[in-house]
Amino acid sequence: MALAIASSLGRSMGGSSGALYSIFLNAVATQLGAQTPARGLPNAADLAAAFAAGCAAMSQYGGATTGHRTMLDALLPASDSMTAAAAQGASIPALLQAAAKAAEAGAEATKTMVAGAGRASYLPDDVVKNVPDPGAKAVAMWLSAVAESAAA
Repeated sequence: MALAIASSLGRSMGGSSGALYSIFLNAVATQLGAQTPARGLPNAADLAAAFAAGCAAMSQYGGATTGHRTMLDALLPASDSMTAAAAQGASIPALLQAAAKAAEAGAEATKTMVAGAGRASYLPDDVVKNVPDPGAKAVAMWLSAVAESAAA
């Protein structure tokens, strides 16, 4: 399913976000495929590892990392929280809830960052100051929706 979503986003989502989400989801799908072919459904540790692989691929190909005021400022804390939650034996809904909270905190932290990559890097710092990065905020929103759906 992640490969189908990656393909759809790559074709239909405008700007660099579509390409970056496509890279992210292709890496997630590849990692999940390598981890779960015999077992079927992934467990919490599998999801955390796949999410981390997606973040690594996005950072590698997009050139941004933590502190650049991009969607990675929400994705990377979410990934770290997923890894920690999985190591503590959390359920998938609990893992996703922790990721959503970390992503929201990461998005909020972008308010005080100087843009080092992404669209915000083309704007004067005073224009984006005290405003969360839109890409990071979007990550926090969709992760929150995924967490709510998994808890239901």
